[in-house]
Amino acid sequence: MKKNLLLLFIAVCGFMAFQSCSDDDDDDRGQVSEEFVTALKNKFPEATGVKWEHKSNYRVAEFKKNMTEIDVWFNPKAEWVMTDTDYGKDLFLIPAEIGKAFAESQFADWTVDDIDLYERPDKNFYVFEVEKKGMRDMELYFNTDGTMIKAIEDADMDILPTTPV
Repeated sequence: MKKNLLLLFIAVCGFMAFQSCSDDDDDDRGQVSEEFVTALKNKFPEATGVKWEHKSNYRVAEFKKNMTEIDVWFNPKAEWVMTDTDYGKDLFLIPAEIGKAFAESQFADWTVDDIDLYERPDKNFYVFEVEKKGMRDMELYFNTDGTMIKAIEDADMDILPTTPV
C-alpha cells in the first residue's frame, strides 16, 4: 500500500512539474509597453483578448475576430508593419476572386491546409498552404485581384514583414 501511495505521489508531482513548464518562451504574458497597446488600439479598436508575443525583433498582438485569428506586427518603435489574418482552411471566408483564382490554378486539386491574408503598408497578398500526397507542400502567393504572384515549396517558417513577395 505504501509503495502504491509513493508511486501516486511521484506521478502527481511529475504532472505538476510539467504543468508549470511553458513551451512558448516568446510569450510576454501581456507585459508590453503602453506604446504598443496604444498602437494596437489605434489600428484595431475592437481587439479583445489580446496576447502579445515577441517574434524576431517584432512585437505581435494576437486576437480573434469573427472566425479568424489576427496577428498584428509592430516594429520596435511601435509602428504597424503587418497584419496576418488567418482564415484556416475556409475558402468561404475569403473574397470570391481569390477562391476562383485558386480553383483555376494548377493546384486546384491540392488540399488547402491554411489561408492567410497579409497586409503591409506597401502590399496586400494571400498565401495558401497546400498539400498533395506524394508531393512537397507548397505556398501559393496571390495578389488581392487574384493573380498568382508565385508558388514555392513550403519552408515552414513565419512570413515576416521583411519577407520578399
